[in-house]
Amino acid sequence: MAYRIPREQEIVKAIENVLVRTPHIRSQDELCRLVSTELLCMDEGYRVSGDRIRRIGINRGLFDLEIRYARTNRSGNGRECPVCGNSLRSVRNRTLEWGTVELTRVCDVCGYSAGGDAERPARYIITRRI
Repeated sequence: MAYRIPREQEIVKAIENVLVRTPHIRSQDELCRLVSTELLCMDEGYRVSGDRIRRIGINRGLFDLEIRYARTNRSGNGRECPVCGNSLRSVRNRTLEWGTVELTRVCDVCGYSAGGDAERPARYIITRRI
């Protein structure tokens, strides 16, 4: 059986319907399962990934996102936010010798913050925005 990719507006409607019934969701997997079930009611061929649901919800401002972090051994943070795909802003501090050092990178859209110990997102807690 072939699958179909839903338009962004259909995903937005499905997220809104899910958040009305369940205003606090404890993980991205749970959000994906609930939104996929809602989309199946619209069309049985619709399939969507959890990353796409999360990015659309963040960029449209449909919910508040709390990010729980896990440490990783990788160093060096990219220029793109791994949560929402927007650009990261560098937070810098002046040293005693008047040089600058980067403390962290922050996303102004979703609130992601990557420090020197290279933390990565481990769990997303989604709450309906009122």
